[in-house]
Amino acid sequence: MLFSQSCGLNCFIFAVLLCVLLTGNHGMTVNTDTNVLPFPWDKMRLPETVKPQHYELLIHPNLTSLTFTGVVQILVEVEQDTRAIILHSKNLQISKAQLLESRHHRDLQISEFEANEQIALFADGFTFEKGNHLVHLEFYANLSDSFHGFYKGKYTTNSGEDRILASTQFEATHARAAFPCFDEPAFKANFTIRVRRESRHISISNMPKLRTVELADGLLEDQFDTTVKMSTYLVAFIICDFHSISKKSQHGVEISVYTVPEKISQAEYALNTAVTLLDFYEDYFDIPYPLPKHDLAAIPDFQSGAMENWGLSTYRESGLLFDPEKSSSSDKLGITKVIAHELAHQWFGNLVTMQWWNDLWLNEGFAKFMEYVSVNITHPELQVDDYFLEKCFTAMSVDSLISSHPISTPVENPAEISEMFDDVSYRKGACILNMLRDFLTPEAFKYGIIDYLKRHSYQNTVNAHLWESLTNICTSDGLDSGRLKLDGFCSKIRAESPASKWFMEDSVDVRAIMDTWTLQEGFPLVTVEVKGQEVILKQERYLKGEKSSKTSSTSSFLWQVPLTYITSHSSAVQRFLLKSEKDVLYLSEKVEWIKFNVDLRGYYIVHYESGGWDALIGQLQQNHTVFSSNDRASLIHDIFQLVSLEKVPLDKALNLSLYLSKESEIMPVTQGFNELVPLYKLMEKRNMEELENQMKGHLVKLFKTLIDRQRWSDDGSVSERMLRNYLLLFACVRRYPSCVSTAAERFQKWKESDGKLRLPADVSLVVYTEGARTDEGWDFLLEKYKRSASPSEKWMIKAALAYTPLTHKLQWLLERSMEGEIMKTQDLPSLVVTVSKNPKGFKLAWEFMKTNWGTLVKKFDLGSSAISRMAVGVTDQYSTREMLDEVQTFFSSLAQDQGSGLRSIQQALEKIQQNILWMDSNVPLLKAWLDMQSVQD
Repeated sequence: MLFSQSCGLNCFIFAVLLCVLLTGNHGMTVNTDTNVLPFPWDKMRLPETVKPQHYELLIHPNLTSLTFTGVVQILVEVEQDTRAIILHSKNLQISKAQLLESRHHRDLQISEFEANEQIALFADGFTFEKGNHLVHLEFYANLSDSFHGFYKGKYTTNSGEDRILASTQFEATHARAAFPCFDEPAFKANFTIRVRRESRHISISNMPKLRTVELADGLLEDQFDTTVKMSTYLVAFIICDFHSISKKSQHGVEISVYTVPEKISQAEYALNTAVTLLDFYEDYFDIPYPLPKHDLAAIPDFQSGAMENWGLSTYRESGLLFDPEKSSSSDKLGITKVIAHELAHQWFGNLVTMQWWNDLWLNEGFAKFMEYVSVNITHPELQVDDYFLEKCFTAMSVDSLISSHPISTPVENPAEISEMFDDVSYRKGACILNMLRDFLTPEAFKYGIIDYLKRHSYQNTVNAHLWESLTNICTSDGLDSGRLKLDGFCSKIRAESPASKWFMEDSVDVRAIMDTWTLQEGFPLVTVEVKGQEVILKQERYLKGEKSSKTSSTSSFLWQVPLTYITSHSSAVQRFLLKSEKDVLYLSEKVEWIKFNVDLRGYYIVHYESGGWDALIGQLQQNHTVFSSNDRASLIHDIFQLVSLEKVPLDKALNLSLYLSKESEIMPVTQGFNELVPLYKLMEKRNMEELENQMKGHLVKLFKTLIDRQRWSDDGSVSERMLRNYLLLFACVRRYPSCVSTAAERFQKWKESDGKLRLPADVSLVVYTEGARTDEGWDFLLEKYKRSASPSEKWMIKAALAYTPLTHKLQWLLERSMEGEIMKTQDLPSLVVTVSKNPKGFKLAWEFMKTNWGTLVKKFDLGSSAISRMAVGVTDQYSTREMLDEVQTFFSSLAQDQGSGLRSIQQALEKIQQNILWMDSNVPLLKAWLDMQSVQD
């Protein structure tokens, strides 16, 4: 365990606390009337001249009254004389404020600026002089009804008893709602935490518990060790009645998983996975995990996916608990990835933290990227690499909009900060890191990030710090100081050539390259034209809906693009760095075709002019296995994106997709669905039943051979099992006779056994979905949902209930989820979106969201990913001007504090506009193409 406290600092704290004990506390009046004096600070960001060094925090929640009290003593360093200390506080009633000095204590007045969630501490005629000061604050508040701050949770035991707990979720700006603090990531400090509780509960926090003290009133006080230096958003404490299982890692870290008592049997997989991954990261980063323990807690009420609090990561139950009998292969993959993500944060985010939220991607992009690096090595059987490119496609769908934003974007207020937790920060961040890793070589990239972590441990960083560590790693002063052990890497790559040439050339400036990917939004469309042995290259911004090649929206954008390519004559990966708008590369011989962006290693899409697409389509139809499965998926993705720009006609894209009748790999198949299914989903909302059914019939026929090969079992690799679930669910929803009869028969047998008959986990969702089509089956599933102790099983049943064609059941689901008794409110955002994709439920979902918007914003927080997901997810399949007007009218009627300025609302409107343009341009083409297929059949 590492500490940055000096002896003098400890001695100062001890002397002041001793004085308080000897002199006692005197009563005082706290003035929070902002009309008495103007608030002494007018900026959203706190002054940088007062810095916290250490927090002594006592928290006492009352789980009966659902309130809490607290005391915090903050040792601050004042760097220049000031009349007031400004810090954060939100919805806290502060009953006492004092400055504890070595000889006496001084009462402080408080001024509050609610709009900025700040308070000022001052005393008439007094100046806080340069040096250390100890501030004492006492406060109380209600436990939050939301999913952030210090909030209440509840679960129901098998016997029907409700149990209450209290837990924290502070990222990004909610520590201030639990205790007054300097709630910005750069204000790192040490925390010594004490928690008071009843004997029927336990408490856990970031650090190991040192002791439990029995108090005079029968309460117990848990006293925890002092943390390492860290940001406020990583502080955590939980008061509950959980049980735990534990295991030591190879490096000696005590790892424990905490769950509600009746689910502890589902914790073993998470425990073993956490041990494996923590050991991996310690070895990979060559930096010891600095704490003696790490707890993983499954929280019954938890809106986020997970949270990386240092030493105490928190998760949804479905993100941590695995039931070997009822959890699917998809569940196992998801749990492994989320644990990998949160444990990666212990280095990227916790040990080294972004200076401010504008560079959130340094935390989240890295953690998302390391999910794949770590799980690929530690759990190769999960085949995690099969799913990375889907993250890039998802990021591109957002990043292709005018309303997108650079990875590094200025933000100020909490709503703007919350909106940074999006696909650009997470997924685009991960994709450009993957591109950079391929560009520099995996070895160079690894050594660069190790240098970055070691150089900036317990500090805060900006983009430039990362680029410095990744530039010219073999001449880094980190080598001379012994920070890195490169094991002969530099001498080895000097002897090698093409694969590592980018990295060794003086002309390669990582910062110059990567600034083009982080400081501007969007991504490039690279146009390729082959003329003999000459390949003419052009780049421009890919902007969905922009039909002309150059517009004001795209003309000023330029990237340094690390191109990779293979040809019909060579599968060896070739490289070319495209730095200008236009360039030419030369081939050693003429080729039939050329394929760029090998395995989607780069974050760009490619258009092949002058017969280039025809050659690639011909190769796919002749022998698609010449291309890797990722290359096949990226060809499908790119050609359909180009239809929106009218660079490729729809019929050519559809002709390419015909090869899918011979496809069997998960990524090309699912990407085919991702491009083709939305075509009929748009029609479902436009009363175009004839064309809609024609498209649905075509898709069933396209994938019929693959559907017929699926077994109703849990056999096969993880990818095969996940593909089985995907295909059978599609087939049954599309009423494919053999699928429907099998699913209905299995549901009937399961129902007759009162749910005791074991269903193969990977086809359970398919069976449940078929059963939910009738009132009787739906009601039976609901009862099983109420009684199930398996988060995986509950998720599948809930999804099936939301797929039902019974509209009265869908309405009931939405209303009960808002109440939170039967269906947990944490699941409401995903449920609303799921119902909106149901052809019988999209109108219900839209009306529900409009009616309850104010309540939803209050519950899930303005700017949160939950609100963004609903705003876009509920509306992104509308394609009529009438619905555009209706959506626009509703969102424009909102006040600023209800979200009128949210980026996600702009995205929602933009997507509808694109859908309108697409349908106007392509419906006649689609009908003609489908008619032609019918004739040929």
